[in-house]
Amino acid sequence: MCAIFGILGSYDPERARQAFDRLSHRGPDDSRLLLKDAGAWGVHRLAIESAGEAMAQPLEDSGEVILFNGEIYNYRELAAELEIDAESESRVLLAAWQKWGADFVRRLRGMYAVAVIVPESGRVHLFRDPAGKKPLFYLIGRDFIAFASEAKALYTLKPFFLERRHLVQYLGYQSTISPCTLDREVCKLEPGGRIELLLDPDGRWKMEDGKCPKSNSVPHSSLLTPHSPDDPWLSTPIRYRDKGSAAAAVEAALREAVALRIPGKIPWGMLLSGGLDSSLVAAMAAERSREPIRTFSIGYEGYANYDERPWAERTARHLGAEHRAYAFGKREFFETLEALLPLLDEPLGDPAMIPLFFLMRQAAKEGIRVLLGGEGSDELFLGYRTYREYYAVEKARELPYRHWLRNYFHKHYSENREWEWYKRAWEDQPIFRSTAELYTDLQLNRLLKQNVRDGQNLEVIRPWLERFEASERSHPADWYSYLDLKVMLGEVYLVKQDRVSMAAGIEARSPFLDRRVIETAFAVDPQLRLETAPKGILKKVAEPYLPSEIVHRKKKGLNYPFIEWILEEGGVETLRRVQRKTGLFREEQLKFLMSRADRGKFRQHLFPLYLLARWMELKLGMRNEEF
Repeated sequence: MCAIFGILGSYDPERARQAFDRLSHRGPDDSRLLLKDAGAWGVHRLAIESAGEAMAQPLEDSGEVILFNGEIYNYRELAAELEIDAESESRVLLAAWQKWGADFVRRLRGMYAVAVIVPESGRVHLFRDPAGKKPLFYLIGRDFIAFASEAKALYTLKPFFLERRHLVQYLGYQSTISPCTLDREVCKLEPGGRIELLLDPDGRWKMEDGKCPKSNSVPHSSLLTPHSPDDPWLSTPIRYRDKGSAAAAVEAALREAVALRIPGKIPWGMLLSGGLDSSLVAAMAAERSREPIRTFSIGYEGYANYDERPWAERTARHLGAEHRAYAFGKREFFETLEALLPLLDEPLGDPAMIPLFFLMRQAAKEGIRVLLGGEGSDELFLGYRTYREYYAVEKARELPYRHWLRNYFHKHYSENREWEWYKRAWEDQPIFRSTAELYTDLQLNRLLKQNVRDGQNLEVIRPWLERFEASERSHPADWYSYLDLKVMLGEVYLVKQDRVSMAAGIEARSPFLDRRVIETAFAVDPQLRLETAPKGILKKVAEPYLPSEIVHRKKKGLNYPFIEWILEEGGVETLRRVQRKTGLFREEQLKFLMSRADRGKFRQHLFPLYLLARWMELKLGMRNEEF
């Protein structure tokens, strides 16, 4: 199931149909929209485990309606516990909700966005999986609430209004942060989020203070009954304090997660980068498959430093896989970008989404409906080099004459990120604010023509900081993993993955983000994870499965010559054109970034500006009144 949509309250049936149709690309196999007096709700289906079966949604029972997008890998076990037939995931989910209430999601093993509607009492309950694999957006109107798997459906119900203040989040983290979007009124549910909304008999939404909002824009904190989020890792006790026992536990959990995610009815494959994460998943999947697994990789002709196809091919040969490798050049970059832009409800600052979309489309042409990948490994097992760098800077808090150093730094500003790290250390502020962090607040204040307070982007992640501090966890390594699961994955990587896979008609599955795998990783002593970083525990797991040169080679990360191509094809002029019409940026700083990018500096900083400009031209039509 790949798209859900609903309205409870006053609505226009024709507009509801149009909104629902905006999601049809997410579920090409079946669709059903029900128009009721109390509201409208519907589902588009991409049939995976239910291939060949009748469509089971929307499902209504005892005056309650459930809509579900995702896959629940343990629904048969839940059905046995509930003593019902496992006729469909939606039937099991509704029974679980009716027995256990809002806490039923803590028993789920899979990826999901779930809506439970109780029309008679005017209640809507929304749930999203802890990792944020499946998206869920909502809109609160004067006399209705609407929700959808993508925000574009909600923009059919109301005009898009750019919230310029949220550009600070987009540039700071490569994405807006839940509950914010770039629209003034549309919100998104956070990873693991659970909320309940109530419609009064007079047709208005009831708020906690009993008052209706003065406008359609409702603060997220005022929603009726926000439940505590589903964070299954912060309460996990530490069980493994040596490398051997930790590796054995991780291997067992990961093997089970991989097995659960191999579909039984439809063609599937592996995204294979040649790195440790995807190679290990592929190796475990190959052991379970009766036939050679199918693997897919991408590379860049003429750019040997970026091209990892030889490593992917080495792994594929070792596994006996049926391998496909594709070349991706400047022509493919711009053709794919043109196809992707209309699908984006808001820009995303990760340039990897463009070759990923290209690769997903190639796999779809080969008949693939499910692709497994290695997402989540770096965040769980500290695979990014910067984790150790952050940890080293943490010790700067202990230096003598710290206040003198702080004053010196304030008088000698640098654009380099390390300057910001030390400044935070000496001000006793959280140094790590996710690997997704791109522009610092001071950089944003220099770039944007709006006042960006120092520490402004810290406030958008403060709810996670407060939850972490309220838990029994305190080690920096736990904070790095926890926050990156929420931000780097939940707000950037998995958003990218969901949009491009759904647009290609493919379901993406991530064994490392299985609930038990995450809990197992957090059961490892955080100091052990840090001391063995990058991914030392996972490398020990992988040694029996893969060649040594794959297991122990240095991580490169996905990179390609996107800035070179953008500059060659007039990307700077695109930025200038949008700047002339919007005046969003300070000219001096914009010119600084453009000139540095031309010399290979601030590459990642320029891409989200370029994509924002392209998106504005397409989405807003450059009408000055929108700004």
